[in-house]
Amino acid sequence: MKQVMTACMVVLAVLAWTGGLTAHHSLVRFDTTKILWVKGTVVRFDLVNPHVRFVLEQTTDSGQTQRWVVDGPSSNQLARLRIGPDLLKAGDHIEVCGVGLKEEIPDVSRDRPLSGHVLVMPNGRRQFWSDYGVFERCLPPGEDPAAFRREAFGL
Repeated sequence: MKQVMTACMVVLAVLAWTGGLTAHHSLVRFDTTKILWVKGTVVRFDLVNPHVRFVLEQTTDSGQTQRWVVDGPSSNQLARLRIGPDLLKAGDHIEVCGVGLKEEIPDVSRDRPLSGHVLVMPNGRRQFWSDYGVFERCLPPGEDPAAFRREAFGL
């Protein structure tokens, strides 16, 4: 009986742990049907866990300032991509392609989350940022995603 109880507790612990991982890496709160392009100035670049992120300040058509918090890959993934902490600096003007929340945030004084997939750097070079299965939609029509991956990963 004691072995059965121990086995049940182990199974429950494993299920609880993997359920958290699935929820963490989910795009459920993001609208993956609508690709967004955001152009702005980098305010901050944070190499933190579980995901690297940066803050981008955009001036809207109406002249208001909107801040976006752009999620990216883990710091380990950045290292595998040979990307260091000097990739983005405060003041850099970049463009980001990604997906925003399903539910709009009407208050522009609040930071808006963006799951970033492709960055366009100040020199115009495109930089792979993260995937979650939708980065291909950030590429121009007809561009081969495999070719972009080879370029991005130096293969």
